[in-house]
Amino acid sequence: MTHGPGTTSVHEGSEPDPATGAVTRPLLRTSTFRFDTVPDLLAGARGERPGFYTRYGHPNFGAVEAKFAALHGAGAAVLFASGMAAFGGILQAHVRAGDRIVALADLYGGTRVLLAELAARFGVGVTLVPRHDDDALTRALPGARLLIAESPINPTLRIVDVGRLAERAHRAGALLAFDNTFATPVHQQPLAMGADLVWESATKALGGHSDLLAGLVAGRADLVEPVREARKVWGAIADPDTAWLLERGMKTLVARLDRQSRTAAELAAWLERHPAVASVLYPGLPSHPDHELARRQMRGYGFMVAFDCRGGLEAARAVAERVRLIAHAPSLGGVESLLSLPVYTSHAYLTAAERAACGVGDGLVRLSVGCEDLGDLQADLEAALGAPR
Repeated sequence: MTHGPGTTSVHEGSEPDPATGAVTRPLLRTSTFRFDTVPDLLAGARGERPGFYTRYGHPNFGAVEAKFAALHGAGAAVLFASGMAAFGGILQAHVRAGDRIVALADLYGGTRVLLAELAARFGVGVTLVPRHDDDALTRALPGARLLIAESPINPTLRIVDVGRLAERAHRAGALLAFDNTFATPVHQQPLAMGADLVWESATKALGGHSDLLAGLVAGRADLVEPVREARKVWGAIADPDTAWLLERGMKTLVARLDRQSRTAAELAAWLERHPAVASVLYPGLPSHPDHELARRQMRGYGFMVAFDCRGGLEAARAVAERVRLIAHAPSLGGVESLLSLPVYTSHAYLTAAERAACGVGDGLVRLSVGCEDLGDLQADLEAALGAPR
């Protein structure tokens, strides 16, 4: 029976403990498992029974993987130690020396850095294509192994057409690997639109409490199994405590996103009217350049808001240093609101020209809206955008 995302996030992979009836899965702090017979050990090594050696897999990993796969309607999923490790697992599994990757240039800065390292160290060709340049994408795709994209884009919240990218990738014989971190499977399901593999930083909204690092990959089972093998070989393993915390966090994913997204929409509309704000990017605003596309392919507009301060970098720095309730900190997706300046965080690795080409101005502020009350967040931002205290 197929359930809705709220029910799935609570129950999938989180069956009561058969030994005790506990409704919460036990945390198994172990690196290895004991076997009575050699056939049992071999079955564990093949993944035919739970437990073997934690680098190969773990029951607490399995709970999270089942939940993520079900939320995405995927055949399989695999847990990693971070979102970047998850993306690295895709590359390790599906790219070889001499292969070529095409990526939309508008990507999280860390993703671009990893692609640059791959090109410099391992003989893999990487072609960056501007998000809006269809002709360049047409020229670049033939012969490529992977097409890499994300949406909503960090930090500008621009939207790309997932179905169209998938169709173009497949026509050229490439796989579409998609970063869905900002949307989560609750608000967007790239696999249903044709993407082949989807990854998310579970550190963010999936965990939801800023207390863990993890990443997840999902997709068709035959595409995910090489990624799982890469995790085993390269060792980018989460630990059981992290998996247990992540399972707990994912149970409240839908409830948290509902509140955070409603607050984000109201804050975005309020910021758009604020005299100290030059522009606001939020996919739910009619003024957003990709609003109609977001309305068609997303189930919600999310908890992230980006805004440009009048006065550029100096004004943005003042906002970051004046907020009190909102934390000036990297990362996103937690129950507490976080604010950062991409010029110093997510896109610090890029040159000024590269940031400008991606629409990341020096005065851009990225706001991750948490679960606080709207009025309190408005008051904090009002004070930060106004005169110094």
